[in-house]
Amino acid sequence: MKQVFFLFTLMICSLSFGQETSSIQGNILDGELFNEPLLMATVSIENTSLSTHTNFHGKFEFDNLTPGAYNLIVQFLGYETIKLPVTIASGETTNVQASLQAKTLSLIGISTIKIVSK
Repeated sequence: MKQVFFLFTLMICSLSFGQETSSIQGNILDGELFNEPLLMATVSIENTSLSTHTNFHGKFEFDNLTPGAYNLIVQFLGYETIKLPVTIASGETTNVQASLQAKTLSLIGISTIKIVSK
């Protein structure tokens, strides 16, 4: 009986260690200002609840991901939102680097304000 229990435990342990996870890490840079790091840009994985912010060096990381294809959504106030397709292999870390461009604002359709003085 002890041998069966030992064999069963060994099989369960080998199955749990056989699942290799992967990670995504990278840098988000300011494409408008000499590629300086963007502090606190939001990086999320599309169609999941996973989200993080970049640190003081513009770096981010997602750990313990199942290998496969993902879309990263990168957002920062005043900058264009970008979508980055990323494919990660089993047990590997994929590095991503992206630069965000400032949003352009259209002033067409904004009505003018008339100031009347007394």
